[in-house]
Amino acid sequence: MKEFELFFDSMYLIFVIFLGIRMLLLRKENSGLVGAMAMLLGFGDAFHLIPRIIANVQANGFELHAADLFFGTRVSAMTMSLFYLLFYYYIRREMKASNRTLDVLMPGLFLIRIWTVILSFNHAQTMGLISNIPFVIMGLVDIVLLYKKRYNTNFGKLYLYVFFSFLFYVPVVLFKETMPTIGMLMMPKTVMYVLIVWTLYGNLKGEFDKNDLLQFAMAYLFFGVFAGAFYREIGKIYPVVSKMAFLHVHLIVLGFVLLTLVYLLLRDRAFENARLKKILTIYNFGMFFSFSAMFLHGMIDSYTVGDVARIGMVAVSGVGHILLTAAFIWAAASGLKVIEA
Repeated sequence: MKEFELFFDSMYLIFVIFLGIRMLLLRKENSGLVGAMAMLLGFGDAFHLIPRIIANVQANGFELHAADLFFGTRVSAMTMSLFYLLFYYYIRREMKASNRTLDVLMPGLFLIRIWTVILSFNHAQTMGLISNIPFVIMGLVDIVLLYKKRYNTNFGKLYLYVFFSFLFYVPVVLFKETMPTIGMLMMPKTVMYVLIVWTLYGNLKGEFDKNDLLQFAMAYLFFGVFAGAFYREIGKIYPVVSKMAFLHVHLIVLGFVLLTLVYLLLRDRAFENARLKKILTIYNFGMFFSFSAMFLHGMIDSYTVGDVARIGMVAVSGVGHILLTAAFIWAAASGLKVIEA
């Protein structure tokens, strides 16, 4: 189970942070709001997931990193509260209506949540439970609003994703001290977050065209810059290896430089958008798998890692490289036909 969590946590962080950057760069209504929501998920959860990744590869890791893990869960509690407050504002914008009572209630619940989370820093279990009451109420408000407007094409099944995220979360809060294994429910809860973000992204991206190549290139550029800064700072806390140093270079070259060149080559040529979209999708998945493995290598190779984890990293990286190669071959073959035509 520990090996699975290593990959799950790494791929989740890579996915939501990149998607958040991608949405922030879209010039669409609500793109800034939705992008900020995704970034909050990634950055907030990173505070406790990165210590968990390290703890999972060390003997007595959870005892050694207990302080980091506790602090990380408190930070995550606050960022998730802000996530659901912003989600409320997104729902209100899409509904094109306001409710004065809720407009006062939701920020009030958020402030109570933040205050009680701060009070829970003294490790008081009772205060930890109390701090979740306003958070659950915020979630219920969002669920009810989403359910009422579930026939809105932009909302769809969002109410179900939010509902199940809390359904998985509440038992962990109530029983984690007496039943530690119930903490596994946090993974399906995280899957619900991914579905929320993916749905919101789907509402924004619109029809594919060649300009998407340049937009993805810019997203990879910013992600590469962030990866470089992350490597510099995380190395002050944990012993990361050189593969982490290569992460930002690969992202900038394979993501920004290469996609920008492809855009410049194809922008004035009659390359079919549907085919280009398929190639870019394969390429993006190849990037995702490859760089998730590279990130995980960088985080854990300094420690004694089991064979299952090492084989898994090779497999994930291999899948990524196969997808990248397939995208290269398809793009080259299709591009030559367009040039010859």
